[in-house]
Amino acid sequence: HCYPYTYTDLCKYIIKLEEDPKRKNRIRRRTLCQTLAGNNCDMLIITNFMSEPQMMRNRKGIVLSSRVHPGETNSSWMMKGFIDYLTGPTLDAKILRDNFIFKIVPMMNPDGVINGSYRCSLAGVDLNRSWLEPSRKLYPTVFNTKMMIKKFQEDREVVLYCDLHGHSRKKNFFMYGNSGKPGVDRFQERIFPKLLHNVSTMFSFKDCCFGVQKSKESTARVVVWKELNIINTYTLEASFCGADFGKYADCHFNTKHLQQIAYHFCDAILDFCDPDQSKVRSVIDELESIYPKNNDDGSNDNPIDEGSADSDFSGDEALAPSKKKKPSKKKGSSKSKKGKKEDKSKKEESKAEDDAAENNGNGNSTSNGSKKKSNGSKSKSKKGTADDDDDNDDNDTKPTKKKKAESGSSKKSKN
Repeated sequence: HCYPYTYTDLCKYIIKLEEDPKRKNRIRRRTLCQTLAGNNCDMLIITNFMSEPQMMRNRKGIVLSSRVHPGETNSSWMMKGFIDYLTGPTLDAKILRDNFIFKIVPMMNPDGVINGSYRCSLAGVDLNRSWLEPSRKLYPTVFNTKMMIKKFQEDREVVLYCDLHGHSRKKNFFMYGNSGKPGVDRFQERIFPKLLHNVSTMFSFKDCCFGVQKSKESTARVVVWKELNIINTYTLEASFCGADFGKYADCHFNTKHLQQIAYHFCDAILDFCDPDQSKVRSVIDELESIYPKNNDDGSNDNPIDEGSADSDFSGDEALAPSKKKKPSKKKGSSKSKKGKKEDKSKKEESKAEDDAAENNGNGNSTSNGSKKKSNGSKSKSKKGTADDDDDNDDNDTKPTKKKKAESGSSKKSKN
């Protein structure tokens, strides 16, 4: 099940943040664009705005987005957890604001949320399949988010991008990442999820998957990784159900759990970017034991999990095997039918030859009359085979045509 989170809820929440005497100094709201229906798609910027300009320029960037699929309301609750934490009073939140600039798009598909869609926009399109060449007119939120990330990269290094989703088929919190980029360490994309696993008791690293399926090449995760060259690009998935391990095993996730995973995510960012890289080195050692180096080229990526597709699953993986199997079944069945017909016709021909041999054994001479009889017996036997058999001789077909003509003329005379 899921907990509702509407466009109105988001608007009220942002207004509440802007009215808070402390939090309002840590957040700025900008209108990223307008949707097809004319609704505002807001972008939030979170950092320490009181810093000197030089310090601001040296900060690295992090981009977060959510709710591209309107039905995945749990992604909005996770996003609320992010914003609450980053604008909060804790020391860790202050360290993050002092070292990073966060650009957040909390609702990528406002029209779909307002109109009650589960997956698509008002254009009837899954927006998480339109990142390769997004239309400025039809997919304005995707187009402007992609442009925003590109411009953000021109100003500073963007170290991480994460798109938040809900998952209806798998349990736990987990991530989908990428792998196989030339010149990149084989564990680079796995380090952050493993850090998050070590921080959070609800996050499952074993459920994470790192690979690029063909059907996902136009998703945010893959396009930002491949085209914009941001190595640490992920989707964070939250189960609609709950956990299957730990203290929350066999329990549904509630809104508190959904917000807590965001707090843990922020703690993992601190470990990931900590000048003291001892935790990162420890994680690399763990990954070495999980994924031993088998090849000389160092490639040992775990296989792509075709069956357990993420929430931006279009059905391609599920349909692909069945599409391949169906033609093979048809071919096999047609061949078996043809084989049966051929076997049947061969049996009847051999029977006709045996009858002819018996007639010869009874003293019949090999005159024209005997040949006609044997031909006649063959034609009769072939009549019992499949209709319109292509192997019938001309001598066999002519008598049947004459008989049909005679029967037709007799019927006319009777009339």
